[in-house]
Amino acid sequence: MADVLEGVVGTLGSSNADLLDAVASSTTETIIGMTFSNVSSSSADVTIDIEIVKSGGSVTPHLLNDVSVPHGTTLVWQTKVVLTTGDKIQGLCSAASSVDFTINYLKQT
Repeated sequence: MADVLEGVVGTLGSSNADLLDAVASSTTETIIGMTFSNVSSSSADVTIDIEIVKSGGSVTPHLLNDVSVPHGTTLVWQTKVVLTTGDKIQGLCSAASSVDFTINYLKQT
């Protein structure tokens, strides 16, 4: 089994979208950390929703549900989350292009 540390970066939109693509067949991905930074140019506080979509499309409870991210701050998530084949992470923000994110994870194949 190969272990590789990987990461993705992006910006949350105002519609629910994939932040981390579906896990490939015969693969496990363990999220080891996520950050969400409010970079809004309007100095506004925003809220974010982050969820796991399990293989087959069923949504599990939110990892973060309607969580406020005050302007100029960064929310750090350090709880490990294990994703298996077909699982993915989705999220959105109350104001498009106001929150940048990073997701760091261990990919095991």
